Amino acid sequence: MAPRASSIGVCAQCGHRATKAAMVAHLEACVVTHDNGAPSRPLVALRFDAVGEPRYWLVLEARADAKLRQIDAVLRQVWLECCGHMSAFRVGRRQLAMSAAPAVAFAPMGTRVDYEYDFGSTTALTGELVGNRHGSIGARPVRLLARNEPLVWPCAECPAPATTVCPYCYDGGAGLFCDAHAAAHEHASEEIYLPVVNSPRMGVCGYAG
Repeated sequence: MAPRASSIGVCAQCGHRATKAAMVAHLEACVVTHDNGAPSRPLVALRFDAVGEPRYWLVLEARADAKLRQIDAVLRQVWLECCGHMSAFRVGRRQLAMSAAPAVAFAPMGTRVDYEYDFGSTTALTGELVGNRHGSIGARPVRLLARNEPLVWPCAECPAPATTVCPYCYDGGAGLFCDAHAAAHEHASEEIYLPVVNSPRMGVCGYAG
């Protein structure tokens, strides 16, 4: 079963809702009004999509001279961190240094940068540069600009929204249950359930959001 066909996201600065494609255009105008007045510096906007389920997406803004490890830290905080797994950015087969600057790693526009978190039960993302500007985002090297709204997954047994993931059974829409069917499921007594969360790592390796 698939979630609703939607790529709607929310701007973290003003709450505006837009499709993934339209959000980039919105952010170009919106971010300027939310700069903090500090000295202007080069900034880059990066969009990440989940491999295999591009309805999971987010847009980050970073100082052009930030480090990939700082991008990595935000991806972990927002979407991925469960057990301190290793991660990597790659362009093709070439692994990028975590000390590399995003303005270099993601250039030129259109370069696809692959990202993996956890080399066992891997969550894979793909990122690209979607904007450049001069502005001020304060002391933080990276900030979240927008992300997709939570996907609504139906229960595998009924039309009700799923709230629970059975990791033993999870495969796409399978293994997702509403509260009632989770309680009746064959693995209910094993205390392994995970919550339905707004993350491409849902149902994997104890990730609970």
